Amino acid sequence: MDNKAAPDPPGPTAEPPIQPFHPFNDIGAPIVLHAGDIGGVEEKDLPGEVTLSCAPRLSLDWRVTPTPSSWPNLMPDLNEPDPLLLRRPYGDFPMDIHTRGSEGSSNGATLGDPETPITRMLAHWFNLPRFEGQHHLSAGVEGQERVRPRSRWMHEVDGWRITLDIRPDHKAIWPELRRSKVYAMTHVMEISRCDGSDFTTARARHVLTALHIGLSFSLGRWVAPMLPVGFAADGRVVWEEWRVMHCDPARNFSDGWWEPLDPAPLGRFLDGLVPAYADPARAESLRLQINYAITAISGEGFVEQRVIIGAAGLEHVMWQRLHVEASLNRKGYDSFHAHARLRRILQDINVPTSIDSSQLPALAQFANESQSSDGSSLDGPEALTRVRNSLVHPKESQKKIYGRERVVVDAWLLARHYLTLLILESLGYQGDHRNLARMGGWQGEVSQTPWS
Repeated sequence: MDNKAAPDPPGPTAEPPIQPFHPFNDIGAPIVLHAGDIGGVEEKDLPGEVTLSCAPRLSLDWRVTPTPSSWPNLMPDLNEPDPLLLRRPYGDFPMDIHTRGSEGSSNGATLGDPETPITRMLAHWFNLPRFEGQHHLSAGVEGQERVRPRSRWMHEVDGWRITLDIRPDHKAIWPELRRSKVYAMTHVMEISRCDGSDFTTARARHVLTALHIGLSFSLGRWVAPMLPVGFAADGRVVWEEWRVMHCDPARNFSDGWWEPLDPAPLGRFLDGLVPAYADPARAESLRLQINYAITAISGEGFVEQRVIIGAAGLEHVMWQRLHVEASLNRKGYDSFHAHARLRRILQDINVPTSIDSSQLPALAQFANESQSSDGSSLDGPEALTRVRNSLVHPKESQKKIYGRERVVVDAWLLARHYLTLLILESLGYQGDHRNLARMGGWQGEVSQTPWS
């Protein structure tokens, strides 16, 4: 009788992680982008560095170590400061600066030609929470066989392959990153063509922009892919961009429509967003709508501001759908009240216009105690419009909306709910989403889009 134990089943296949071009920083620690010779101050180069500061806010900073003879050139020139000249391995590039002296800040720099062919682009994400990927990564430590489960998210869309790896110690740093409200690099991303062909950074620009605004909208706060780097086929760096992008402090949960426990909805959403961003005309209207939505969704700031911003986003969507796409002329558009326009576009995509009193009790009571022009109680679009008008028009009475607790809060929840659904539907998204007309709920609790 053979007493030999059966062999252990094979472990999960683990892939090597992407190596970031700029190493993962400690929480709030600056990231050194350039350390070495810097020209433009005097005839002889000076030693210096350029850093991305990550505390207390994101900023692009520089400093040089002056010699006594360089001090006259470092005096402030507020009219037209000379750019610094950065000596990089692939060329010399100017960087405009805001202040003069031996240190200051900058709006950023593009280093290299955006039309140079590359095979892959790396970008570094900041303050992005962990979400489940489809692939395992190796621990990345020589001599160790440990596996980091589901630490890589991959998606292919419109001929592009997007690969996103989480930093190895994300779980350890995340609680302190949330408490400190500063910034840290949390993920590294690679963008390439699915067929392995060359592309240019100019051609890939819309992909990076769509990912920035798309993940921020999905989470309900700004997260950012910064410090992109382009690599030629032989592995050389031929292009970099240093720029500060919109990014909020880390949050433990998502305010947005996406539940990060499930990565599949994010991919389906990007299937509509990335191709839309390839069309400059459509990208401009989407950018405004999603910018409004991110501000309206967030739980930061005064709730009145969020109602007004959400209403502005809804107005933009109404104009796009009824005037631009449905060819309703300006006179016809203006012949409808705002609540009638909103009601029409919501009904077109099967979004209920009644007010759920279990989710929005104060707004439901406000609607029942008010009357529409036909004598009926108000529905969601008209109640929201009345609250918005009371906030922005001095002639409107504010007694009704402030005389009862939570009416403005409920109006905010309804505005972000409507705006989110209208944007998702415009991009062809179908599937699970978090209901933003309610606060709280269980983690992982989602609903189907009403037009699915």
